[in-house]
Amino acid sequence: MNAAEKRDEVPGYDVVVLGAGYAGLMAALRLNRKKPALRVALINASDQFVERVRLQESIVTDVKPRIPSISALLAGSRIEFIRGNVISLDAKQRRVRLVSDGSNLEIAFDQAIYALGTRIDAESTPGVLENAYRLEAGEGPRSASSLRARLKENADRPIRVITVGGNETSVEVAGEIKTAWPNAHVTMISKSHCGGFKGARVESAIRRQLVQLGVKLIDRETIAEVRPAEIVTESGRTFSFDICIWSGGLRSADLAKRAGLAIDAQDRIWVDANLRSISHSHIFAVGDAAHPAAPTGAPYRQSAFAAVCSGAYVADVILMQSAKRRSNPFSYSTFGQGIAIGRGGVGFSSYPDDKQGWIFLTGGTARMVRNFFVWFLSYALKLERRRPGFFFWLGRKRVSWQQANEAIQRVQTPQTVQPA
Repeated sequence: MNAAEKRDEVPGYDVVVLGAGYAGLMAALRLNRKKPALRVALINASDQFVERVRLQESIVTDVKPRIPSISALLAGSRIEFIRGNVISLDAKQRRVRLVSDGSNLEIAFDQAIYALGTRIDAESTPGVLENAYRLEAGEGPRSASSLRARLKENADRPIRVITVGGNETSVEVAGEIKTAWPNAHVTMISKSHCGGFKGARVESAIRRQLVQLGVKLIDRETIAEVRPAEIVTESGRTFSFDICIWSGGLRSADLAKRAGLAIDAQDRIWVDANLRSISHSHIFAVGDAAHPAAPTGAPYRQSAFAAVCSGAYVADVILMQSAKRRSNPFSYSTFGQGIAIGRGGVGFSSYPDDKQGWIFLTGGTARMVRNFFVWFLSYALKLERRRPGFFFWLGRKRVSWQQANEAIQRVQTPQTVQPA
């Protein structure tokens, strides 16, 4: 059928999707067509779909998964699900090596969709890996579930909690903890402004609700080290804690770096206007793992909505190339954003360019609207399973090929490494 299958007895696929988050699962589901009948494999470490935007809820209680089993969702489809941990990617030979059910497995591919997302960057600051919790799935010693157990153990005393970062995740973590454990002394520390990620009005509303809950806000302090019971800032200040939660930045898996792909400083793959790797055109990157070199209409940021749009787009590109059709450059428009703060929140329209618009909600109404759109993203994946091609997004023709090509030519030579 193709070169990948003929290299020897290694199993071969037309498309291999690495990662089954919002972007990877959307891409795989959209490729589930009778024509062209592509051979597609979806590889993920877990059979459970993780709604990353709901992980802060798991600090307080178990969160019932809306898609409890990826294999069950794909049952009866043309997509082969492989549960395993990817250990290496050979971009030149078009091979993926993984550990599945305790055994080493190697598969070949013609094209790959890299959708391994990002994780909390726990390596860049000394002591974070050993001494801070992260909002991550699973049962690890520093995961969200372990954090919940630690908080419940200390529910009867005024435990000191520090959450590091001024972004959405840190805001939601602080709000959830202070609401569930009012006696906890919660402090939020940011190197810029706590809640200052979407303009003055949003920042003011977020900070007002956090202060009303009793969260202490500390701005313009960069963390130099996390010790077992205290944080040290670059200015020399120290803050003692019983629990530290780190939300200070994201980083992609180092798989692309080890494979020799062109990456940025956070190990995200540089991609062109079709979301193809600019160094290896047979590899696409979607979701948080991608760094577009061309404009994308609304600014491309790490979000669940950008992930599902990019995953759907890349699937369409692959299907169109099978039909010898050329796609438009990737682009999209945003609709809005919501941030949960305890039982309240902040929500606002952001159409089309991810800037705070005239619709602005606060309190319980904002949280309800936010939760609805979080639910809709998982529901959209279920609808895509039933009707591949269902998902639709606005702003798909916002960027011309001339704009894309001119932007790519202006990009400085990205970081590349030799394969390990």
